[in-house]
Amino acid sequence: MMSNMKVYVMANGMNHNSIKNDLVSCDDPKETFSFPSWTVLIQHPEGNVLFDAAAHQDPERQQIKEIMENLHMTEEDLPVNRLAQIGVKPEDIKYLVLSHMHPDHYGFVEEFPNAEIIVSEDEFTYMMRDYALNRIPFTKDFDYLIKCRLKWKLIPGQDKTYKLMDGVTVYNFGKGHSYGMLGLLLELKSGNKLLVSDAIYTAENVGPPVRQPGICRDLEGWLASMNYILQLAQDLQAEIWYGHDYNQFNSLIKSTEGYYE
Repeated sequence: MMSNMKVYVMANGMNHNSIKNDLVSCDDPKETFSFPSWTVLIQHPEGNVLFDAAAHQDPERQQIKEIMENLHMTEEDLPVNRLAQIGVKPEDIKYLVLSHMHPDHYGFVEEFPNAEIIVSEDEFTYMMRDYALNRIPFTKDFDYLIKCRLKWKLIPGQDKTYKLMDGVTVYNFGKGHSYGMLGLLLELKSGNKLLVSDAIYTAENVGPPVRQPGICRDLEGWLASMNYILQLAQDLQAEIWYGHDYNQFNSLIKSTEGYYE
């Protein structure tokens, strides 16, 4: 018998005037578009799970100019305030699954003191290496995160799945957009959902024709992981929730309106 759970889609701001070529290849290199920043809360009998932690705009930490200038986030959009709207406190989060370690996805991890932070081991290892070698443009963030002494749990690359709880499974998509991408399979009464974050930005990437992203660490790995995800979704009869798909996000039920179960 599948566990009862409620899934809340939480809006955490909107990125405007962003270069579309970064996410979806297009003919005009100057074309801009808007895309959402969002997180997902899973309320489960075995504990609360948060998928990703949005982007912060702390000027003392934030070194990514585009996040400071293009992300429009209100006080209501902050993850802790979205959680408060549905009666959940930060200390109530048992697991925080990070799809990957980019600043628009780990922004508020330190605000969840009891959470085990789940991330790909490859992602963690190679991002920390790049940090130590000063190869990433957000070293202040990593300075801060290390000082927070978070409770990390690393998923080895050979582990393709990790069952978190009944009906909630972590999927290890491997390299592509970053060194190691994680997703979540949610087995709901209303139908399965496969959360893929930036492993596939939008439905436009899928095509046809396939349109590769501009921000991508390994294009061959990205294509392999995209095809794996598409086949997985077909096999599991799951709806894919893309990372930054403006049209799909607008069609989803938001936490201020209701939830999925």
